[in-house]
Amino acid sequence: DISEDGKLTEVAVYVAEDGTGPRHLVFHPNNQYAYLVGELDSSLTVLRYNEADGSFEEIQKVPTLPEDFTDFNSGAAVRVSKDGRFVYSSNRGHNSLVVFEVTEDGAGLNFIQRRSTEGDFPRDFDLDPTNKFLVCANQNSDNLTLYRRNAETGELTTIQKDVYAPECVCVLFEK
Repeated sequence: DISEDGKLTEVAVYVAEDGTGPRHLVFHPNNQYAYLVGELDSSLTVLRYNEADGSFEEIQKVPTLPEDFTDFNSGAAVRVSKDGRFVYSSNRGHNSLVVFEVTEDGAGLNFIQRRSTEGDFPRDFDLDPTNKFLVCANQNSDNLTLYRRNAETGELTTIQKDVYAPECVCVLFEK
């Protein structure tokens, strides 16, 4: 809340599980759920949002990495498709994008696909305004990767992987 003197006042606090390292959070289009990417444990947490008091309740937590991956990784970005049917997350280290199908009107996630970012250290990515394409920025390899997005399955197909972009750290489409 914002007080009359323009100062913010705390209304609720969400405490993530130790070792999660909350990085980014996005809301489902229905505003009843949010998805939190864990930078430290490479996870995606589904949170129920209570608009009345601003609180979050953890509903589900899923890994973004394959079970057999043991090298360094950190979760990076998270996005939701406009139709609310799919959630996308990125892994820096494993260098992958992960696609999840949204279930239960936003309360659940099912793994669909894990796709290479075709570069090193995917710092950010975004869906274009039509949601037909996704662009991923690979910071250490100085390249952007373009994917076509299947609206029915949520799956990504690589279209181009050699767009030069030095030290790219953010992808943002004008909406």
